[in-house]
Amino acid sequence: MAFFLQNAWLIPLLPLLASAIITLTPIRRQAMASAWLATGLMMVATVLALGLLAAVAGGWALHHGELVQLAAHHGEHGAFAFPEPNVVQRLVWAPAGDTVLQMGIYIDGAAAAMLAMVTITSTCIHLFSIGYMAAHPRQSRFFSFIALFTAAMLLMSMADNLLLFFMAWEIMGLCSYLLIGFLYERPSAARAAVKAFITTRIGDVLLLLGIVYLYAQAGGIGFGNEEGGIFYPPLLERLASETGALGLSHAAGIALLIFGGTVGKSAQFPLHVWLPDAMEGPTPVSALIHAATMVAAGVFLVARTFPIFAADPTSLGVVAFIGAFTALFAATIALAQFDIKRILAYSTLSQLGFMVAALGVGGWVAAMFHLITHAFFKALLFLGSGSIIHAMEQQPAIQRIHHDDEYAAQQTAQDIRNMGGLRTRLPWTFWTYTAGYLALAGIVPFAGFWSKDEILLDAFKHNLAVYLTLSAAAFLTAVYMTRQWWLVFFGEYRGAHPVVFQNPDAPAGHAEHGHDDLHHDDHHHDHGEHWHEDPRMIAALVVLASFAVTAGAFNLPFDGPGGHWLASLWGQEAAKLNPLVAGLSLLIALAGIGLGWYGYRNAFATATETDPLAARAPRLFAILNAKYRIDELYAATVGRLTASLATAWSLIDRSVIDRLVDGMGRFTFGLGKVNFIIDDTLLNDGPDGLASGTQGTGRQARRLQTGKAQDYLIYVFSGLLALAVFWLYVIGR
Repeated sequence: MAFFLQNAWLIPLLPLLASAIITLTPIRRQAMASAWLATGLMMVATVLALGLLAAVAGGWALHHGELVQLAAHHGEHGAFAFPEPNVVQRLVWAPAGDTVLQMGIYIDGAAAAMLAMVTITSTCIHLFSIGYMAAHPRQSRFFSFIALFTAAMLLMSMADNLLLFFMAWEIMGLCSYLLIGFLYERPSAARAAVKAFITTRIGDVLLLLGIVYLYAQAGGIGFGNEEGGIFYPPLLERLASETGALGLSHAAGIALLIFGGTVGKSAQFPLHVWLPDAMEGPTPVSALIHAATMVAAGVFLVARTFPIFAADPTSLGVVAFIGAFTALFAATIALAQFDIKRILAYSTLSQLGFMVAALGVGGWVAAMFHLITHAFFKALLFLGSGSIIHAMEQQPAIQRIHHDDEYAAQQTAQDIRNMGGLRTRLPWTFWTYTAGYLALAGIVPFAGFWSKDEILLDAFKHNLAVYLTLSAAAFLTAVYMTRQWWLVFFGEYRGAHPVVFQNPDAPAGHAEHGHDDLHHDDHHHDHGEHWHEDPRMIAALVVLASFAVTAGAFNLPFDGPGGHWLASLWGQEAAKLNPLVAGLSLLIALAGIGLGWYGYRNAFATATETDPLAARAPRLFAILNAKYRIDELYAATVGRLTASLATAWSLIDRSVIDRLVDGMGRFTFGLGKVNFIIDDTLLNDGPDGLASGTQGTGRQARRLQTGKAQDYLIYVFSGLLALAVFWLYVIGR
């Protein structure tokens, strides 16, 4: 166990090393070598993370290099406190006034669980990508980016202070920009990358202000319950009792600024708009962003700094409201989407809302439990959608569209109206996808039931309004996922006569040449249906599906094998099974599944049929399909204001600043000319003339020095004669 504790720092280093080797060495020219290097090192990191988790779960810790056994810690009722860390390794980094900033790793139960989850899901995504990205010419670059992305998430999970946390957080932001815009030939991908980068920066600025605020008040930003750590009880009491700006306590002000980072990174309302557009990246990127890394980072930020939030309930009320609203808001939008990946994207928004709301009502264990289970089954669903899209793009009708416009072909292949009957064509994908669907819908005994039920239980105990809102969101989750599952896998295949996506960026008659990560074989143009499941992709799906089925056993709400295991690992109070809430949760899920099946069992005999919801409530469907027109609202307000400010600034730049700079340039040029004249005439020509005269005089004087006695006698005689004449005619008169 000592090995895993002492070498925990290798876990983020291995994917970072993979990224560096692929980027800086000739191996980047070998696509498969780059892919397997990144995947192999991720597998090693997974082994280290699992070993670390086992050591932490066993209560082992490193104190001054010695392996010791920690005493069991269980949170008291109504109180929250992190247990003593298992590993703390720090080094001096930079001076800061009278102190120095330290950087290092801080491993406790929460960090160990995050490291295990991230490495497992990321390894599966890497493995899936080997098959999915096989035909892409920039495959090596892709693996370099996702390896760096994973390294940043792992470093963030084990960071010992908020500054290092923020640095890793920002590296993830850079990688998300690079990966969402990976297919940069497409204008839509480039726009989505910029949108994600700018939107999340709003939250990041708030987070940075929160870190500065905390440092100003606490004198440090390191994690820990001891004196000097930001969880030190007397410090938290002071932050909660002293008032800052706007009448808020320091604790509430710091917590709300930190939560701003979560709103941006975890795409909570109103900064949610970037996440659906992130689907423009390759499908493994969607799985990586929406499951194991980027969006989970925001939830983990609140969970990691939860004692600051708990110090003042004001901030928790805001967190609960935003999370519950986002959960229901996103679930309604998912009801009216047709793109298989966008439905899952809005599902992610909704599930993140569940986690945030759970934190807001004090359900720390429930939120973290759902974060972990959701990572497994949502990664499974995204990768399953990638397997479906990969197979759909091989079909003759899609291939014909691809010949003219590749982007339109891919978007057409992602439309669930063009699918149907795929359970027999893609059996492995069907069964694994079904496991993810049932987990997300909340059906017992799948993982999502246990974690979502625990969230609903905490909401039921502490905030009835949040409970009712989340219950409605859970019901809609079952509805839209049943709609998607049924239209994709059942009925007749509709892709022979698809609804063709109209690409607004492609001029008429012009084929867009930026292509996604899919195989395209020309011989499929003239043949019938061809369905194929890549073994490397299926292997990843099977691993994730096993966790979608069993991960709920990590924290069962009763005593026995797996019972309260995560709560015990995290040193927190364990939740007990409430038969009423659990029964209602299951009933809600079954009702949603029943409604989804009833509404769509006979829908879409052809791809062009009207959606049943659109037929019954066309105005409602239109507003949901348009995502409540939030993007248009932002474009008309913030976007227009930004454009107006940019125009005004451009005018000021040209009319004032440019003229001022140009005038200063002309003045400086004239001053330089005057200076040149003075310098050339007085400082150069004057001394040069004096020097030339001195040299000429010296040359003439040198000619007088002949060295002959008779010449010197003549000089003496001439001098005496001159003096005599001067005396006689000038002085003597």
